[in-house]
Amino acid sequence: MNRTDGERTDSQFFRPADPRVAFLVTATVVVASLTTIRGTPAMSATLLFVCLWHAVVTRRPLVTARSLARLLPLAILIVALNAVLLPGDALLSIGGRRVVSREGLADGVLFALRLGVMLMAVSAFLSTASPESMARGAYDTLRRFSRRAARHVALFVFLSMGFVPLLKDEFDRIRVAQSFRGGDFSGGTWRRVETVRAWLIPLLVSAIHRSGELAKAVELRHIRERLPHTMEAPRLRAADVVLAAVAIAVVALASA
Repeated sequence: MNRTDGERTDSQFFRPADPRVAFLVTATVVVASLTTIRGTPAMSATLLFVCLWHAVVTRRPLVTARSLARLLPLAILIVALNAVLLPGDALLSIGGRRVVSREGLADGVLFALRLGVMLMAVSAFLSTASPESMARGAYDTLRRFSRRAARHVALFVFLSMGFVPLLKDEFDRIRVAQSFRGGDFSGGTWRRVETVRAWLIPLLVSAIHRSGELAKAVELRHIRERLPHTMEAPRLRAADVVLAAVAIAVVALASA
């Protein structure tokens, strides 16, 4: 039993979990991908780092692979549109007319890699810790500037992160109910539009109703003032320091 606890402690020790560090790393990577990182090899290296971070945080490489697979169709569409629509030297011509340009293909690949970096970085950040620790991390980061603003931001983070699973459960419930009523995506375009409407209207009504109840509970129980003091403060560990150092090194090298 003691060995199992020790192995679990070691596993947690080598897993970055401080939401403050995760937020700073995510912000640094996203801003750098939009401003200073401009080459395709550098963007590819940044995407590799973000994917490795995502795999370490989730401890499930298959989840990282599935996340990339879900981004692949959108990336292919972006590359194809840029290659066809942007002017430049002809890479592929049909009947003497340019179909695919070299510059458009290069821009499309770079834009697709940038999108992958941003989405995977945000996904890794959201997988870092629970809504409670993220809210406390936001409070600890901002309280030195303004405690009032820190309480508001912490409450916003806590409610928004906690509201996503509730919305997902509500969507699953509505999807099952509509499927029993024949509300599937088979048939023509108009039928699919009607199906989407039949799903979205109950979902929006339920979300508005839940948000109203949540707002009443927040005001009646004074959660905005009590929230930072009821959550355990996140602790900086060696894994978080290593993550920050590697992120700074990757961004610096990629920007150079």
